[in-house]
Amino acid sequence: MKIYLVTSETPLTKSRQRETASRLLDDALLGEFGVRRPEIISDGRGKPRFKDSDIFFSVSHCKFGVGCVVSKRETGVDVECFRKVSPALVKRVCHRENEIPAVKSDADFLRMWVQKEAFAKFTGGGFAEGFSGIDTTKFPASRVFEYGGLFIACYYEGDEACELFDAGSQGF
Repeated sequence: MKIYLVTSETPLTKSRQRETASRLLDDALLGEFGVRRPEIISDGRGKPRFKDSDIFFSVSHCKFGVGCVVSKRETGVDVECFRKVSPALVKRVCHRENEIPAVKSDADFLRMWVQKEAFAKFTGGGFAEGFSGIDTTKFPASRVFEYGGLFIACYYEGDEACELFDAGSQGF
């Protein structure tokens, strides 16, 4: 599994984030499967997917980066910028028994947060399922990355290795 990533030293506007995500998705599809982007539709819960295709995708963006995964299996990806986190947020979204004791810094929280977001995108449930019930201590740590001031996670079933691909360094 490969996470295509573009980082920026300057803040990306929402419009630029969407443009970059669209272009990155196109590049990932060509790079991984040699195909052009099929029509995007929504499943019953609002999760985007390709029409009449066995290829799955997930896209995420924040102020300083955009990430994308395309795969033959259901997947979820999240990209977040480093930021300060309030103790109230930690209590609201962390699994009480396992995660709260493990969160000792903003970076610890953000590593956990991107895993929850990636899982929510994988299931298609989003925030509706409640993040405090998702225990990331059971997730593979090898699918969480810190790169260029960003925290990135990918969730999928199986034991396939996960890697980052810096599309920006490839002339994106």
